[in-house]
Amino acid sequence: MDDRRRRFAELHSIFERDLHEHRRALIGWGTGLVAYAAVMLASFTAVRDNHEIAKLLESYPKAFREMFGVTDYTSGPGYLRAEIFSLVGPLLIIILAVLWGSDVTAGEEERGTLDVLMANPVSRRRVVAEKWAAVAVGVTLVTAVFGLVIGLGAPLVDMRVPTGDLVAVLVSTALIAILFATVALAVAAATGRRAVARGVAATLAVASYLASSLAELVGWLRPVRPFSPWYHALGIDPLAVGFAPWHLGLLVGLVALFAVLAVVSFDRRDLAV
Repeated sequence: MDDRRRRFAELHSIFERDLHEHRRALIGWGTGLVAYAAVMLASFTAVRDNHEIAKLLESYPKAFREMFGVTDYTSGPGYLRAEIFSLVGPLLIIILAVLWGSDVTAGEEERGTLDVLMANPVSRRRVVAEKWAAVAVGVTLVTAVFGLVIGLGAPLVDMRVPTGDLVAVLVSTALIAILFATVALAVAAATGRRAVARGVAATLAVASYLASSLAELVGWLRPVRPFSPWYHALGIDPLAVGFAPWHLGLLVGLVALFAVLAVVSFDRRDLAV
């Protein structure tokens, strides 16, 4: 116990402590995303200027093409939209974010290390705020590395992607991941259970994606789509429209709302320490 407290004292903040404890996960996920980006970029050479693929995709119904993001597939933005940012890339970052967000309070409770942290002269609100900040910074760093690989690798495969549009889709991806991480943190702070937090955040993420993506195929989902965070982050197609301040502002507002709920819930609940 004394050794744990000594190691905590050696770190200057809870924020630093949390980043330090999750550094291996960040490196692992970052490496995986870099490898994924490299493979996708290398595969672009097989579809670039391939008119047969373009003709095949043009024969698909418009709603189907929009659902899977395969419009203008042989162009740089169209390829990135279909192969990376329509689902898989954001999904991987969201998984990292939800796992981390659900772990920072409930995980410590379940492992029995929360008492070590709370034995220090820190308030509950500060604990949640700094842990949330660590998650947000970590997710942003991983997304930035992911985007840097795409930005540097695109010219190597003759992929032309406007820098502003690439930055816009990366910002949207980071924001949607941070949002669901904050949802997981809020549920974990309220319940003290990682499994519940992960289940709720994952369910909302999947529902959000389906409400945004299936709206073109399922008529009754169209009125629901504006309530989908995925729609405001990626459904508006930032690779085509660039930054959309109103949509991004809505996501920031939702993040702030769930962050406040996390702080209040953790501050008021009896902790299992």
